[in-house]
Amino acid sequence: MSEAAQAGWNGRKRVLCLRDGRSLAFIEAGEGGAPLFLLHGYTDSSRSWSLIEPHLAHCRLVMPDLPGHGLSTATPSPRLESFADDMVALADALGIARFGVVGHSMGAMTALVLAARHPARVTALASICGSVTPGRLAQTTLGAEIRALVDPIDSQSPFLREWHRCAQPVDANFMAWIAREAAAMPAAVWQALYAMIEATDLRRAAERIDAPVLLLAGDEDALFDEPHRAALRTAFPQAATEILAGHSHNPHWEAPARVAHALLAFLKRSAG
Repeated sequence: MSEAAQAGWNGRKRVLCLRDGRSLAFIEAGEGGAPLFLLHGYTDSSRSWSLIEPHLAHCRLVMPDLPGHGLSTATPSPRLESFADDMVALADALGIARFGVVGHSMGAMTALVLAARHPARVTALASICGSVTPGRLAQTTLGAEIRALVDPIDSQSPFLREWHRCAQPVDANFMAWIAREAAAMPAAVWQALYAMIEATDLRRAAERIDAPVLLLAGDEDALFDEPHRAALRTAFPQAATEILAGHSHNPHWEAPARVAHALLAFLKRSAG
């Protein structure tokens, strides 16, 4: 997308006031058709889908800022269950009874919980670089690095450059906006969200999901690597699986057309 389009992204957002007074920002786009919720990853926002949006133009897209991200209100003790329930509240506000859901990373975890808690609402579930065992991150140095963050966070810091590192070239304007918005999140919000992820185990929740599932990942994902992918395959033995060679934790940034093609093919098969 052009710099002007990226600069105008937040101006496209609408805001839903939730029952507890929190604000949930979102963008609705597309030419109609089957509704599809796109749930972004940890420290991103709905902007995460801006590169793939043109390739999904025939879908009715709903792209929220998850709590604590973008323009949506943070909560002091975030929970994936609450995130999932917020998506149902948004669907209700938009008059959407049933919908497909695509999630990336933390958004994939949210999508999984959503499908487990509200099975009558979710028609299909696509996980992009997700995990059912994100607590494995406790075995890495990532938690210590995030706990060491202090405000203000520098969008050009070595930590954020590594955090957003991709295996394939990605639009520079987009990456600059992604970095600025991640840096604008208070360190305490980073830390609360990370603690939520580190404490999560979704293997039992996966057992309650009946919707068709797609597992899509990059084979160079340094965050949710092969042990995470193996746990997902065990949790969803009947799932369709696509591994993108030479791609990282953000294949929808690196290859938006290819990822969109995989998603649309999966949704078409799921619709029968």
